[in-house]
Amino acid sequence: MMRLLFFSLFFYCILLQGQPSKAIVLTEYEQAVFDSDTCCWRKLADEGRYNEGGQLILSYLDISQKITNPHALKWHAGQMFALAGNNRQAIKWFEKTYSIFYKWFGGQDGKAWYYYAKGTVAFLKRDKATLQKIIGHWDKQLPKDINYTSLTTLLEKWDKTYREATDSKRL
Repeated sequence: MMRLLFFSLFFYCILLQGQPSKAIVLTEYEQAVFDSDTCCWRKLADEGRYNEGGQLILSYLDISQKITNPHALKWHAGQMFALAGNNRQAIKWFEKTYSIFYKWFGGQDGKAWYYYAKGTVAFLKRDKATLQKIIGHWDKQLPKDINYTSLTTLLEKWDKTYREATDSKRL
């Protein structure tokens, strides 16, 4: 299984970089490099190759020993799949980034993340009542920030796809 994942990552990198010698090194990249604007999944996203970007992130998660923040990578994989219109996969990876414990024990930051992630999933599941309820809780309990604005934008653009409703440049 690991060999299959490695070869899958290897071929993504060949497509991405065009040079096999660089592709082999990808798993050795520190997460900061893998996440940078000049490399890897963000390049695929810039080209509109969202499913490939999501798959590359998942391969990196499976193979790399250099991961410092798997939570962020799982969120970005979810974003890639959502931008591709693959909501089932997006929901799967978004849901791996939060739990009720964030809301209960995470302070304001944990609660805000819980609401943001759960609200995004509600949008993808087409559960407008839950998204409205989450925004209502946020209004009463937390300061409004960029993630709050993102949720209200999703609600305002309810009839749009995730890609149409979001600023896909903010990844």
